[in-house]
Amino acid sequence: MKTSFLPLLFVIDLSVSGCAGTTSIKNLALPPVSTIEGTVTQLEENGFVLTDGSGSIPVKARLPDNRKLNVSLSEKVKVYGNLQGGQENVFNGYVIRKPTGEQIIITNPTPHFGFIIQSSFQ
Repeated sequence: MKTSFLPLLFVIDLSVSGCAGTTSIKNLALPPVSTIEGTVTQLEENGFVLTDGSGSIPVKARLPDNRKLNVSLSEKVKVYGNLQGGQENVFNGYVIRKPTGEQIIITNPTPHFGFIIQSSFQ
């Protein structure tokens, strides 16, 4: 079985450097990778709906191998990802951080327009 250390390096990178802070849902824009936080208000097949004081947005967060995403209604979470381009507002979640400190890694982010992730997810 082949072991990949890339996800582990990604988590270490997220927990070592400084963070620019969270972005309100209504202020999300393309292309930067952003952190949003709020309350899970609806569970969906491919993720959930996250709501903060400025609005709500579907978060696409489907785990590989169809594993169950361990988030629940009314849970407060931070999501690291980016706004998906297109007509629908959808946030692609890369990492979900729960209040307990648990991090759920969905996928490694893909840099947009040369943007390189060098900040932590706190």
